[in-house]
Amino acid sequence: MESKLKDRLKIRDGKLNALLELTNAINANLSNLELFDHYKKVITVDLGIPQFALFIKNEDWACVTQNAVSPLQINQIIANATSFEENTLSLTDWGTSGSLDVVLPILKDEQSIAFIFLGDGDDEKLNMSPSVKHMRFVQTLTSILVVAIENKKLQEQSIKQAAMQRELELAAEMQNMLLPKNLPNTEKIKVTALYQAHGEVGGDYYDFFYINNNEWISCMADVSGKGISAAFLMAGLQSHLKIIFSQQDISLETAIESLNKKVMESSGGENFVTFFVSKYNEKSGVFEYVNCGHNAPLLRTKQTAQWLNPTIPGLGMLDILPSFHSIKIQIDHRFELISYTDGLVEIENEYNVAFGETNIAGIAAQFSGAEFISEILKTVNTFKGSRPFTDDLAILHIDSKP
Repeated sequence: MESKLKDRLKIRDGKLNALLELTNAINANLSNLELFDHYKKVITVDLGIPQFALFIKNEDWACVTQNAVSPLQINQIIANATSFEENTLSLTDWGTSGSLDVVLPILKDEQSIAFIFLGDGDDEKLNMSPSVKHMRFVQTLTSILVVAIENKKLQEQSIKQAAMQRELELAAEMQNMLLPKNLPNTEKIKVTALYQAHGEVGGDYYDFFYINNNEWISCMADVSGKGISAAFLMAGLQSHLKIIFSQQDISLETAIESLNKKVMESSGGENFVTFFVSKYNEKSGVFEYVNCGHNAPLLRTKQTAQWLNPTIPGLGMLDILPSFHSIKIQIDHRFELISYTDGLVEIENEYNVAFGETNIAGIAAQFSGAEFISEILKTVNTFKGSRPFTDDLAILHIDSKP
């Protein structure tokens, strides 16, 4: 009697020590592999259970650690994993051999997140089966292990999400720094703009600046991709753009070829940029542009309205651009230039009809400058109804009077 009591106390103390050691291993932030090795020792050595297989569900059910269980048995269990029930089951349901005796569910929030299969091998002794004798303890031990692994995964996901969030914030800050803050508003020229990001950061960019007393540059761009890499690419493009046009008498052709090379070097062919750039000489009245795969801006004069369609592929699409020339238009009177990104024309209504260019032309015929931007934003919001914006939206309106 006393001997049996000592044996029971020894087993109890052993189980408590096993729980303590597993808890210490978890707190020490050991790898999953190290935790599984520790768990395997407790099951097979300390408890004397020769066979076991632990299955955990991530995307699908998988055996994460086992001892003396055949690949055939593991495959049979996985093949029938959809029929797991949330209670103790007989292994005959899985078509496995009789060497596995017990299956125990591990629950979290009333959902099965793991199953432990136990077996006594070919043991034919009359003593109580270790799998049955220790199954409640095994269930507790396994629950501690699996929940700890689950919590670690959630923590890693949380850290990753926090890092991604910070990346988006940095990219948004960079994007905000790239956009011009003070656009001219004089008797000769009025420039107004709108930028609306889809989410916290977008890939749209516009700019306007004078390169001398008589000439100015305007551009509109849309970089493929999102996040910090897209923001860095756009920052490099803007910086290179300013450096290029700080040189005297540089042609648009030379500028575009240099920008294409810069985008290729920066992105390694992973991203590209649709890009529209125009140059206007207020003294001569010559308007010049190149459209690199971007949405066609609208050029309006008193007599005409024309779409400035793409002339070459986007920047970064090709190592060497095909032969091209800028297009020059003589303008000796007031004109308006409206450039934008695809987030404007591709927004759809409830009938999956895109906003399109026709609406832009119609509003431009009635409104100008800040009124145009206000009206087009109001029209877009009415047009799309309850449907959300699916992309960034940028508009640059230039009203020039020679």
